[in-house]
Amino acid sequence: MYYDRFTRVLHLTIAVGGVVQLLSSLLMTHPKPGRAGDALYAMHDAGGQVLLALLMIHWLWSLLRQGEVKLLQLWPWFTPSQIPGIVADARQMLSHFWQRKIPEGGRFSPLAAAVQGVGLMLATLLGGSGLLLSNAAAEGVAMVGWLHDVKEGHELLGTLMWFYLIVHASMAMLHHWAGHDTVRAMLRIWEKEQVATANHEHVAGKE
Repeated sequence: MYYDRFTRVLHLTIAVGGVVQLLSSLLMTHPKPGRAGDALYAMHDAGGQVLLALLMIHWLWSLLRQGEVKLLQLWPWFTPSQIPGIVADARQMLSHFWQRKIPEGGRFSPLAAAVQGVGLMLATLLGGSGLLLSNAAAEGVAMVGWLHDVKEGHELLGTLMWFYLIVHASMAMLHHWAGHDTVRAMLRIWEKEQVATANHEHVAGKE
């Protein structure tokens, strides 16, 4: 798929920031009744707010950009016209996997775009719930009622984000090992032009 440079910069920044947030959540000292959080917790709190701002910019840019993947394709679940393309793409991918093949990384994939949208939404909900906790909960005071529910939801979203990150990174590495240029293309943030994978360019050259 094609991605403009700003999208690639956002993707890399959000990916690195998300990994840092997930790792810091495992190492930081959480605030408890009568005990404040440590410096790593403060960094996690501030980093989450920065990351949420970047995610908002990403959603807005998805609405405005001229590239291949639009906002509607990132979140197509309530648009009936988008569903048949996702189903057909899923069937094609299953057919490739059944034959022990990796689908080409250069073509536009409605399913891959929708899965990316799920990851972005997970990260957005994670950041939003964290921001709510940061502003509504008093540090060192037990959370009760709806705040406790938000905290539990935030932790569940964190677990889901770990799962998404592992699956997403694994698929990227599979494409890389299959010889597709997907990973390198997304990392070439210094290139202004829209980037396609080498496989896409190779197929286009045959047409």
